[in-house]
Amino acid sequence: MSEAQGFAHPEFLAETDWLAARLDDPNLVVLDCTTHLIPDPKITYTVKPGREDFEQGHIPGAQFLDLEADLSAKHPKLRFMMPGLEEFAAAMGRFGVGENSRVILYSTTTPQWAARVWWMLRN
Repeated sequence: MSEAQGFAHPEFLAETDWLAARLDDPNLVVLDCTTHLIPDPKITYTVKPGREDFEQGHIPGAQFLDLEADLSAKHPKLRFMMPGLEEFAAAMGRFGVGENSRVILYSTTTPQWAARVWWMLRN
């Protein structure tokens, strides 16, 4: 990976050439975290998972991660709350993430969705 200027931790970024050379790595888990927020004046916004985008095209071997359904605690008023440790670990395990995994996260919309899952993993 090259040095990414302006990033405090460029070692957490993966370039496309690096990823392409490792797509067959059994410890690599690639997750598409695409999420759409659709303005809705009644409730601020509606959440639409990016599964349709994923179905149209994605990185080979990637899995689709629905951030709201797969990695959010059920809360009556607040969206995208982090689930408890056991629930989070179980969800990541369903995606094949384990102790020796190297996880690549991306979003075809804004990078905040991949960054959120990265933060959750770091937490």
